[in-house]
Amino acid sequence: MIKIACITSLCVLLAGCGNRLSEIKDAVSGINSAAETAASAVGRDVHAIRAIAIDYKDTSFTVNDLFKTILRDVRWDYDAEKSELHVSGTWQAPLFSEQQWDDTMKKQLAETGVVKIKCTIKDDKIDSALTNVTLIFNDETILKMNGEDALHHLYDTYLQK
Repeated sequence: MIKIACITSLCVLLAGCGNRLSEIKDAVSGINSAAETAASAVGRDVHAIRAIAIDYKDTSFTVNDLFKTILRDVRWDYDAEKSELHVSGTWQAPLFSEQQWDDTMKKQLAETGVVKIKCTIKDDKIDSALTNVTLIFNDETILKMNGEDALHHLYDTYLQK
């Protein structure tokens, strides 16, 4: 009688584990699906754009190197219809180092300053005339650069790092 009770209890316990195991498998499957969705959100176009080579002042680097070096927390978006690359990230020195910001302002910018960059890609190159750089702090645009000056400022900042 005791053996039957033990076997029955063990069967019930294992049946409960089977349900739990099924739930764990479903959860893992959901995580895997979410990861695949996130990976595909950064489309193949963005990966190709990030690999574009830049030659500037006898130095070669990629678009990825540029933005990963001069910004923190980089986010990418590419509009293939308009051939526009949108990059945003948190400000970090030495970007806009010519500005006369005190240490307090630099600290605040490093925490909450957002840099937004829009570049048009033509023939696997960034079109300098159609480059826009904006620095936003406390929901206000505090600095804006356009065109070749903006792009060269980004490149020069990269070379400073």
